[in-house]
Amino acid sequence: MTSVRARGLGAEIRELRKSAGLRLEHLAHRCGWSRATLGRIESGERVPSEVELAALLDTLAVSGSERARLFELVNAATEARWWEAGYAGMPSALTALIDFERLATRITDVALALVPGLLQTPDYTRAVLSAGGVRAADLESRVALRLGRQGVLTREEPAQLHAYLDESVVHRPVGGHRVMADQLRHLVRMGRRQNVSVRVIPFAAGAYAELNGSQLILEFARQRPVVHLEQRRRGAFLEVPADTAPFLEAAARLPSVALDQAESALLITDVAAGMERECERDGALA
Repeated sequence: MTSVRARGLGAEIRELRKSAGLRLEHLAHRCGWSRATLGRIESGERVPSEVELAALLDTLAVSGSERARLFELVNAATEARWWEAGYAGMPSALTALIDFERLATRITDVALALVPGLLQTPDYTRAVLSAGGVRAADLESRVALRLGRQGVLTREEPAQLHAYLDESVVHRPVGGHRVMADQLRHLVRMGRRQNVSVRVIPFAAGAYAELNGSQLILEFARQRPVVHLEQRRRGAFLEVPADTAPFLEAAARLPSVALDQAESALLITDVAAGMERECERDGALA
């Protein structure tokens, strides 16, 4: 899998070329390159050197802050990221997912079984990972990795997150009643952020398209949307428009079947209160 950042840079160069009204072979010729070389740069298979980028930008007459920003992208495409330090053996698909999340401007997460990773509490994450067979020796580093991903929601220019939770997610006491109660309260708090929307799809909605499986839709400022389908041992990324279009179309219909944010917060709060009552009963029986 090519670097996500390299593909982002390539997409930007491709848009600049198209805006200049140049075909791939024409721009390559003006830079003194082969068509294949420029094609690899635009597809993200190859990161241009600073000298090569300067040649491209000079040919396309790109200057000022836009030029400086693209040079920053070249450096970012080759630098080590925080999640690659201290996490030996991380699957390439997970590395790509984290990178996609960092670059996304809008994330739509449709969750059928578990609270989305970007909204999980540490204890909820521990319960999920433990149930998934993560070794005790690796558990805390994996928890820290998942919590680190959540920085996309709290940074200076945060991503917009639209989380749709099947009602079953809210009722399933992952980690026990206390852990789940805390998780539900956290969902309500996060839903108050301007960049986060948490909405529940109630049982009363019956069947809807996304019942076929949980999915994550990532949208970017200049790149094409990417759909991530998570499976037990690996995830699949869909990038071709013909493949992603059905997911984007189905997601656009979700607001019509989900409770609004206020109704969702009330439902989640009620379930949290019920979980807390169960904790009290558990304590009384102990």
